[in-house]
Amino acid sequence: MDRSYEIGRATSCRVVVEIGAETQLPELVGRLDPDGVVVVHDAALGALARRIATDLGARATVPVTIAASTKTLDAASRLAAKLHELDATRATVVLAVGGGTLTDLCGFVASIYLRGVPFVACPTTTLAMCDAALGGKNGVDHLGLKNRLGTIRQPELVLADVEWLQDLPDALFREGLVEVVKKACVLDASRFRELEELAPALLARDEQATAEAVGMAVEMKMAVVLADEREADRRRALNFGHTIGHALESLAAGAMRHGHAVAVGMAAECRAGGTPAAVTKRVVGLLHAIGAHTEVPRELADADRLWAAARRDKKAMRGSVPMYVPSAIGEGRLVELTLTSLERALA
Repeated sequence: MDRSYEIGRATSCRVVVEIGAETQLPELVGRLDPDGVVVVHDAALGALARRIATDLGARATVPVTIAASTKTLDAASRLAAKLHELDATRATVVLAVGGGTLTDLCGFVASIYLRGVPFVACPTTTLAMCDAALGGKNGVDHLGLKNRLGTIRQPELVLADVEWLQDLPDALFREGLVEVVKKACVLDASRFRELEELAPALLARDEQATAEAVGMAVEMKMAVVLADEREADRRRALNFGHTIGHALESLAAGAMRHGHAVAVGMAAECRAGGTPAAVTKRVVGLLHAIGAHTEVPRELADADRLWAAARRDKKAMRGSVPMYVPSAIGEGRLVELTLTSLERALA
């Protein structure tokens, strides 16, 4: 897929998802008329980053070691200092090559450095391709809380080459597929059925099936972003699985991957939010079909601690913890999470 999305009066974002899309980068970045390009990359992706940098005539490559401490104000400050050292201007493109942690960090810095420089995301994980690199949410963690500080500013380009996923471990590959299922659960019944049919091929990591699933995720998410860029209403649907999921991540302190937490959160939120049993069964069934786990780890199944973490989530307001859950396949509704409903979900 190759689509441009006009968001608001003066913002556009082009999203390209294809097998072999990397070859299009020089032309597409060149259209931004950049005053140089700085390639920031996951340190494990040095060979890919150097290849991209050579093709773009980039000013420099900046390796970032990805760890739980990567998305912090200190990391953002160090990246901003590197841009200053490289004499970056407001026309210098920051291009991120890596997963959602890196695209979040780079998008955040690009949105505030010199009050905003062009940003290009080259996501290399299914999670980043299907969710994290899309929609313009950028941020860093703070005080142990996910994305506590952040901005909303769209990248100029998101380019996802499905071939970049070839060396991704199975657990990381499945993470992004969880996000596709999440979107279809509350947004699009026909795509949910398509995913049920594609599940065996996705489990086998078929490239064409993967490209189709990523394309679905992009179209579903960007349709929501076009309608509600700043999460006043419709964009809340994308939080399905994330209220309990983020609480689990907080308690796990880095020991639980985001996609795993969201899959567990989706199942738990269906139980806590009163989703019909038949709908919950299909949701859990599809998650299992793509290889995701949905059981709350025993060491984290503490309702009081999860409730305390959920109440600190950025979505919580005035003591209320909102949660978006399926009411039917392809439809959803906003409900309130309570300690009692959380205990029910863990029973």
